Amino acid sequence: MEIAANTKQEQIKGSDYIVDGAVSYDDLLDRVKNIKVSNDDGVVYGIYNNAGKGLGVRFNDFLIDRSKVRLKEKSYFFHMLSVMVDAGITVLSALKSLAKRSDNPRFARVLRTLSYNCENGSNLADAMTRFEDVFDETEVGVVQSGEATGRLNFMLSRLSEQLDKKHDLYLKLLGAAFYPVVVLGLLIIVSIGMLTFVFPSLLELLKSGGVFNADLPLATRALIAVQGFVVNFWWIVLIVISGLYGMFKVYIGSEYGAIRWDMVKLRIPVIGQLLRRVYVLNFVNVLGLLIDSGLPVIRALQITGKSISNRVYKLKIQEIINAVKEGGKISESMSDTEFLFPHEVTEMIRVGETSASLAKVAQKVGDQYQREIDSSLKRLSSVFGPVMILIVGVFVGLIALAIMAPIFNIGSAFTS
Repeated sequence: MEIAANTKQEQIKGSDYIVDGAVSYDDLLDRVKNIKVSNDDGVVYGIYNNAGKGLGVRFNDFLIDRSKVRLKEKSYFFHMLSVMVDAGITVLSALKSLAKRSDNPRFARVLRTLSYNCENGSNLADAMTRFEDVFDETEVGVVQSGEATGRLNFMLSRLSEQLDKKHDLYLKLLGAAFYPVVVLGLLIIVSIGMLTFVFPSLLELLKSGGVFNADLPLATRALIAVQGFVVNFWWIVLIVISGLYGMFKVYIGSEYGAIRWDMVKLRIPVIGQLLRRVYVLNFVNVLGLLIDSGLPVIRALQITGKSISNRVYKLKIQEIINAVKEGGKISESMSDTEFLFPHEVTEMIRVGETSASLAKVAQKVGDQYQREIDSSLKRLSSVFGPVMILIVGVFVGLIALAIMAPIFNIGSAFTS
């Protein structure tokens, strides 16, 4: 009876476990507890010194400190920081937690430095200004306004949404450009390969068949001339291409050339219209976000101008700033450049200024332009497909004509 009672007690005790035989796997749990998932290397910029470290450590630090922080990573950071602050967690604790969770070693070090500076009396916006290569002026301005107005969680959420939209737009533009660039690149590689390896064999075949250049079709003779020049004077080709590229870089590196080149890009058929829509989208999104965060209009315009890469738009935004400083309105200054800012955008901005709801109107304009850009990219993608097929078809046809026609001539000569 005593043995039966003990067995019953063991069964009751065993029923407390949700996994059969869990007691025997305690060592497995111990190993899981010892697995390190944190990316915390303890580096704080301004405090960390690797002068006494080994060459491997310094080289690793060199690579990490020059790596990029992607838009998606910043968007996730601002989103999670917004959620944690909204839940009542202090900014300092949130920064420490997010630094441990970051998969990017560079960003983890930046966040760890931010938390260190905040712990020593700095606010988040001031700590961010140290990392100009990570946080741009727009992001710093939004955070600064959020801290000043007590709406940090809300502004961080808005900032995260804007970065998400910017990242999605970048991927769409990259996707639209990927197909034609890849096709043209492959055509160039195939052309070089045929001129270098295939065509010399064809020339030997023609010579052995007694076919002279005068007897060849025009396309074949042209290809022979190109092949001979590329094979014998490839170094001239490289020098010319390098020289033209260098001259172009020097030209667009000057202030005059950079502005003229930016203007040329805006006037390219189809592509220029898409670029103008992208710049208008960036303008209204950033301006609306900054005004909604509580920044003065002039300061918001200054930051917005810096966020746009095209210098023609920068010049126009500077003109708008000067007009606003003299008491004018944004819409009035925009109205004389319909090429940069379409009439409907100017009218919507005018309504926003009149009704004191510029931030809300800018957001609506941004949503509309986002839809127009998406539609334009779809149309471009549908056009690029047939155009690329046509280019490839013409290329293959010319190559086939230049290569196959002499071979057929040789065959007909033998049969006759």
